[in-house]
Amino acid sequence: MAVNSRPAANGCPPVNALSFVRAVTGVATLLAATVAGLDPSPAQASPPALPTAPVAAAAAVKAPTDPKARTVVPLTNPGFEGAIASAGQPEGWVTIQHAGDVSYLFTPDHDAPRSGKRSLRVDNVGPEPYGAVYQIVDAAPYRGRTLVFSAWMKTKETKGNRFGKGAGLKLQAMKNGYPDAVKQMRRDAIGGTTDWTRYELELAVPADAQQIEVGMNLFGPGTVWLDDATLEVLPPPR
Repeated sequence: MAVNSRPAANGCPPVNALSFVRAVTGVATLLAATVAGLDPSPAQASPPALPTAPVAAAAAVKAPTDPKARTVVPLTNPGFEGAIASAGQPEGWVTIQHAGDVSYLFTPDHDAPRSGKRSLRVDNVGPEPYGAVYQIVDAAPYRGRTLVFSAWMKTKETKGNRFGKGAGLKLQAMKNGYPDAVKQMRRDAIGGTTDWTRYELELAVPADAQQIEVGMNLFGPGTVWLDDATLEVLPPPR
């Protein structure tokens, strides 16, 4: 299996989910940059509104029978098999882009998913530098713990830009609407054309984190597919 710079531990018609961004102003631009974990420009320094996306129900962290085992944190619709919400977004997920005309399309795709019947396809169709899909999880049960987010990606002709080298996963803790701790694939984002490959990120959750965001960014030209997302808690150190 091909792997990224840090190998993993374990081996419908198209929907435009971005129509709401046509009227995005400078404040929404900052929010998009903040959610994506990217630095805004000085002209975008006003505070963004707090995220309004649905938050997945917190799951109690129970000690597994095997002290070395990871504990799975339930995600909503991790394989993109669920319904499409009225706003055109995959159930449980939020799709955004940098401000401007529609530049990223998010489509449930039946063609060769990694598993099940569908995956999520993201296409760059305009000039904006990035589009993202993410899910929010309550951080309270995981403060002081280490989370591992993994998912499978497939790419086609991704080229990247100054924000990142292609398509990559994101895992970040949020406080008051701003990133508190961030792990993203940016310099090691996936460029070119690749088959289904599993990638993962690891993040120590700060004690004051309020939300966890897991998802994927596409930086610039190309297409990426996302499937079979998993969020896990590592056992505490002994």
